[in-house]
Amino acid sequence: MKNRINLFKRKPKQDFISVNAPKIKRYLTGAGVVLFLFFIFLITKVLNLNSTHQDLLKKKETYLKYLLDEKDVEANMRYFKSKQTQVNTFFKEDAQFLPYYEVLKKSLEETSNNAILDTIEIDKTRTTRFIVQFKNSDDMLSFLRYVEAEDFLKNFLSLSLQSFNLNQLQSSKGKYQLELRGVFKELKTK
Repeated sequence: MKNRINLFKRKPKQDFISVNAPKIKRYLTGAGVVLFLFFIFLITKVLNLNSTHQDLLKKKETYLKYLLDEKDVEANMRYFKSKQTQVNTFFKEDAQFLPYYEVLKKSLEETSNNAILDTIEIDKTRTTRFIVQFKNSDDMLSFLRYVEAEDFLKNFLSLSLQSFNLNQLQSSKGKYQLELRGVFKELKTK
């Protein structure tokens, strides 16, 4: 028998899609399921973000309403804060006047009953200026002797007499004033 080749007859062509159709169908089905799950995930995420956004907007409205209703509370808080700042500044600049005043007052009482502390200034660096008045010259001289004593000078880093005044009063008696300036030694306060 003879085999013949027929050149006019074509063999049926098998295209790629018809051959791989079951595999393509499985891949497209899997991709569709993954896309569907991704779409569901995105929708739930958007819904959660939207509800969070709505909650934040409600809180914002509540806080704004509270701020508008409570303006006087806010003003009082600002006033309190400014006063607190002023008090803190005062304490930073405070000279702690009382212990130094007591030392000076006690020293005056030891010298004479007639010595009067007229004026006293003490700053935060313990620099002081004070004026002592006397009714007579004997009291003034006893005070000057005491000022030069070690017992009085132990409280000062430096002390000097700045001025001496004699004021004539209408009753023809003299009034003696001594102005002293100096720096206190630091006292231990309790």
